[in-house]
Amino acid sequence: MQVALLLSSALGLPALHALAAQGAVAGVAVPRLPQAPEEADQLAQTAAGLGLPVVRLERAGLAAALTEWLTSLAPAAVLVFTFPWRVPAAVLALPPHGFLNFHFAALPGYRGPEPLFWQLRNGETAGAVTVHRMDADFDTGPVFLAEAVPISAADTHGLHRAQLAGRSAAVALNLLASLRGEAPALTPQPQDPALARYWPRATLADVCVRWHEPALAIDRLVRATNPWNRGALTALRGQPLRLLGTTPHPAANTGPVLPGTVLQADAATGLWVACGQGEAIRLDILALNEGYFSGAQLVALGVRTGEVLTQLPAPTPSGPVPDLSL
Repeated sequence: MQVALLLSSALGLPALHALAAQGAVAGVAVPRLPQAPEEADQLAQTAAGLGLPVVRLERAGLAAALTEWLTSLAPAAVLVFTFPWRVPAAVLALPPHGFLNFHFAALPGYRGPEPLFWQLRNGETAGAVTVHRMDADFDTGPVFLAEAVPISAADTHGLHRAQLAGRSAAVALNLLASLRGEAPALTPQPQDPALARYWPRATLADVCVRWHEPALAIDRLVRATNPWNRGALTALRGQPLRLLGTTPHPAANTGPVLPGTVLQADAATGLWVACGQGEAIRLDILALNEGYFSGAQLVALGVRTGEVLTQLPAPTPSGPVPDLSL
């Protein structure tokens, strides 16, 4: 028994290697993604380097291309890793075991295209690798497997993503063993609609620091955007500043200081900023157009006590738009 893989993210590479080592992969399909052509090309090259047949998919004519691909391979199932486009219902029914999607979050509470960001932003203590059968809607099909992956207080988006990718290899092998009859059969469980929530893609406002929030909430945002959005966004002297590493100090008791005010700025104590509820947070790793800096290095560039970090101004139709793309 062999499976086919739809692969559009490096999240699926550990599973690809694990399954290929068992001779379980009939073929791999990789979409052509204009927004990330290099990553897609690398995925295709990796699969080809493992001696696997690879096809490249376009959004136009997707149903016909998938039908031709599946007819030629006849896999028992298609394992899907972050595929960006809706697969037509008629195609989903072609493999005997259907299309089984690896969703890198708990379902049904974290449906949507970027659940990693929201789980970290919300302070969840665990994510998950969830395998569910794909149906006509996104992330709604019955669940076959769900394995929790802890989120520590220091995990960034990149660290948790790497942990999920590594765990997905073991989950994929467990799924394969079940499909082959080498392990107990998995009974798909319907998702509880009462617990379901769909999380949309984050907007610019979602990744901007709101200094009136508590220190721990700001730290969660910083970790949730590193390196996915190249940091959480604020403004220093009207210019974009990205925060990639912070240390919260909930017990600072700063008093009635305007949130965003620089409380301390020296090489010995670092760069401390007031935030909501009288708390403070240290800015450890930051990025400007000139590069990446420690808090002490930013102090050396002239940041002083009493300066105020602000929320980014909204771009005007006539003014320049800074490079703040998600």
